[in-house]
Amino acid sequence: MTGFAGVTDDAILPPAGVKQRSAKEHLIWSQFTRARAKSDWCDMDLILLAKIVRIEADIRAAQTELDAMGMMVENKRGTQIPHPLISVIDTLERRQLAVIRSMSLNQTASDWRAIKGIAKVEAKARATLKKVGVAGLIARPTH
Repeated sequence: MTGFAGVTDDAILPPAGVKQRSAKEHLIWSQFTRARAKSDWCDMDLILLAKIVRIEADIRAAQTELDAMGMMVENKRGTQIPHPLISVIDTLERRQLAVIRSMSLNQTASDWRAIKGIAKVEAKARATLKKVGVAGLIARPTH
């Protein structure tokens, strides 16, 4: 899908060759891309994220259908059984969580990109301390 209203310069667009099927997928895409800073996404991550988004859209559609039909259905013999969509949703959720775990989307504190970002801040603080010196950090009377 192209030409989404409200796309800003901060929006993270899918890489070339990745197509979104609907405006719902675009919304899910924008929700998931907020998990990291724009500069921390690489094309491979965005390709995997597109899979996550597609699966999430499918889960939501199946859940809507399941909610409308009910958790139990009647088989050919007239026996109530769990709706087959329950199994479909479960499989989709497992696939989605596997990809999320492989990308460490749910563990930003242990993600090397987050650690690298903290290291940048620490390096900047050390450089400032080196320039100012420890004595420059002590408050002195101004009278």
